[in-house]
Amino acid sequence: MNNTIVVPVDGSRIAQNALKFAITMAKAYGDEIRVINIQPSIAILGEGIIKEAEALLENEGVIYSSKIRIGTPAIEIISEANGDSVRCVVMGSRGMNADSSRKLGSVSQATLTMATCPIMFIPS
Repeated sequence: MNNTIVVPVDGSRIAQNALKFAITMAKAYGDEIRVINIQPSIAILGEGIIKEAEALLENEGVIYSSKIRIGTPAIEIISEANGDSVRCVVMGSRGMNADSSRKLGSVSQATLTMATCPIMFIPS
């Protein structure tokens, strides 16, 4: 059974970089990537972001799944991260609305604090 690398994407350049790094890992270990996008209320808002990630994954020939979750980003990422067979989470150190004076954004910090699997942050 393959392990899974969870990659939250929000449309930012740093999330794209995290996805590219996760692709390299998935190819090296034979893992699957689970790309997720979290929206506060309406899933349709994340469809373009997910489709862009899926296009890259298909082009790279990586096994993947994708989903849009509704809720609070940190809680939804942690829910995915704490699932069975998750090797790690690969995510940007900050998201779209990040305060550039901080090394980790609030979602990254919360994920680091509450996830039970390893977290790898890709810097901006």
